Amino acid sequence: MNTSIPYLFIALIGIALVVCLVLDDRKRMRLQRLRVKKLYASSMFEAMKPLLLRAQKLSVESLTIDKTGFVIRYLNPVGYEMHFRMADYDYPTLTLEKQEALLLLLEEFVPKLTTHNCYSFRSRRTKLLDGQVEYQYRYIIQTDFKNLLTRAPYYDGSLQSQVW
Repeated sequence: MNTSIPYLFIALIGIALVVCLVLDDRKRMRLQRLRVKKLYASSMFEAMKPLLLRAQKLSVESLTIDKTGFVIRYLNPVGYEMHFRMADYDYPTLTLEKQEALLLLLEEFVPKLTTHNCYSFRSRRTKLLDGQVEYQYRYIIQTDFKNLLTRAPYYDGSLQSQVW
């Protein structure tokens, strides 16, 4: 019986650690949710709302979020992109927490980005020469879905064969 006591002690420590991690994660998610709500109520959201409404309607090729704002690149028309730079609207650059809140807001407002078989998500961490760390988040359209969208007019009958 004496040999099982250390194992029980280790198991109790493990359970306590898991409970602490779950509580910490819930607190972090609650704070992120609060930041997103603040972002929805801000004037910055009102400034970016027309861009987001257009992103809901058009096919998005990529979305990039960094500390200076975000860039949405569209599939059609080719090469068309919209920039939302914080400096253009007299807002300070985004902190890491605000970047994550903006990412969650964009995921909610343009839900097609979170479709796993259509878009892939990448985050990049860059260490600058002065020792600071910069983050960049990116949604990129997957090749199969992009091919499907570019070939769709040929298959749905909207481009009928023309008489030559």
